[in-house]
Amino acid sequence: MKMPIKVGNIEYTALFVDSPEKLLKMFEPKHKNIYAHHSTNWYKPTDVSDLEIGKKSALKIIGRAYDQSGDALLVENGKSKNKYPHITISCAENVPLFIRMNCWIKSRKMILLNFLKNQFLLK
Repeated sequence: MKMPIKVGNIEYTALFVDSPEKLLKMFEPKHKNIYAHHSTNWYKPTDVSDLEIGKKSALKIIGRAYDQSGDALLVENGKSKNKYPHITISCAENVPLFIRMNCWIKSRKMILLNFLKNQFLLK
């Protein structure tokens, strides 16, 4: 019997990275608090009827940005509701959740926005 999923119990939906360790070898973190484990599809979802649990997907990494607060990889994630789908690699200490979640919002504070010449798939 399939159990119904209560939407209120779900913090976010995401595509999860199979090997954060491998990703961190390719992209050394800029800050102390390390994440590198997912690309958020939907924060506080209101509908999960199309939620695909356990399905494998590839993410195309197309860029990287960092500043004094955060470090993230820009990805092509067609399932994401974020304006700038990304994988947060790391954040500085005492960075609030809102800033961590929105580190890809265009900002003049960004020190580096580097679109990778050799884009690749993270499988």
